[in-house]
Amino acid sequence: MLISTKRFGEMEVPEESVITVLGGVIGFPELIRYVLIQRSNDQPFYWLQSLDDPTLALVLVNPKLFKNDYAPQLPASLAEELGEGEISLFAIVTIPPGRPQEMTANLLGPLAVNPVSRKARQLVLDDRLYTHRHPIIQPKP
Repeated sequence: MLISTKRFGEMEVPEESVITVLGGVIGFPELIRYVLIQRSNDQPFYWLQSLDDPTLALVLVNPKLFKNDYAPQLPASLAEELGEGEISLFAIVTIPPGRPQEMTANLLGPLAVNPVSRKARQLVLDDRLYTHRHPIIQPKP
């Protein structure tokens, strides 16, 4: 299917790559259809591109790449809601304008994705081990 995006222009994406984010992403509850775009295989970042609003694309990253002990307690109902299969967790990245070295990841609000069912949900964790502004690049001592 052909999609139109503000960031990438028109793109062809397979129909089977559409992900339904149940309940939407925080701040955008009405936007539920997305695709994950990885611009380069050697980059750890993905774009979560909305199909309902071509101007919305969020940067995602696998939190285990910079916090290898990231293992939040997931709700028991999540597997039933998203379907059987492995669930991948992504953190939404915030990049301050002109200061990419200060980028942070929201570890309290991960996006749980089941690639088989193509269903996802953004979680809101109540876990004091994590923060919504975890530095991705650790400052040098």
